[in-house]
Amino acid sequence: MKQRQKKTSHGFTLIEAMITVVILGILSAVAYPGLIEYLNRGKRTDVRTLLMENAQYMERFYTENNSYLISVSGAQPILPNTVSPPNSTGTSVQYQLEFSPAAARTVGTFSLDARPVNSMAGDACATYTVNNFGQRTITGTLGGSKTVDSCWNK
Repeated sequence: MKQRQKKTSHGFTLIEAMITVVILGILSAVAYPGLIEYLNRGKRTDVRTLLMENAQYMERFYTENNSYLISVSGAQPILPNTVSPPNSTGTSVQYQLEFSPAAARTVGTFSLDARPVNSMAGDACATYTVNNFGQRTITGTLGGSKTVDSCWNK
């Protein structure tokens, strides 16, 4: 009597490989939006920090010059942080920090904006704003799901 030897396979079948690809596709489709939102939250935290640093700079400027508009020597204030992340250029800039164009900057008032650009241009929190009273707002929210409190993490 002949005994048959059992053949052992040393690989995956096409079906097993396709099932693996489908499972990986489903996992990545679920995880990718969460990853993007997680990264965007970090970028928002960075820009809020820089915006508050600029506001503190303006308060120091006012303390030294008794004006937000012009120094004793006649120079206008220049914000220490104008882009986020700091020292970035070109398409790596995610926010542009500047004096609010809509707000009339006077001797006793200022308003600062952090406007999203490039990869953050479609961000749900849109433009962050802070003024000399410490009031924090957002303008131009997209999608309507974000509020001032959720964007500023109050």
